[in-house]
Amino acid sequence: MPQSFFQWDPVRLTTHVDAMDREHQKLIEIMNRLYEKNQAKASTAELKALVNELASWTVTHFEHEEKYFDTLEYAQANVHKKIHKELLARLGTFKTEFEKSGVLTDAFFQFLKTWLSAHIMGIDVKYSEAKKKSAA
Repeated sequence: MPQSFFQWDPVRLTTHVDAMDREHQKLIEIMNRLYEKNQAKASTAELKALVNELASWTVTHFEHEEKYFDTLEYAQANVHKKIHKELLARLGTFKTEFEKSGVLTDAFFQFLKTWLSAHIMGIDVKYSEAKKKSAA
């Protein structure tokens, strides 16, 4: 079986918040299914269903994440929420482009991979650090 589009790395991608890590893993699983279906030339309807699932789950995950870090003394909460809005807007733009063209571009998949890895390692780790401070 070929290597997945995106692999969970428990060392580099963990937030040390089990619920959020599980949700990140679910996002990766949806991304991988979408990538595999796209590579297999699945129907537009199949791809659309997965794009919609990814978009819906992303919204749900961001809501869960924001509720979680609102329980912490997390100074970056408002910045983090703004970044979520920007990511959802970019995802929405790619989704609209796909709905018009029926094509998922390499740029879309690069966005997904960069977004998730950079967001977890660069942004989400900050609420992980706030969790440690709140617990201290």
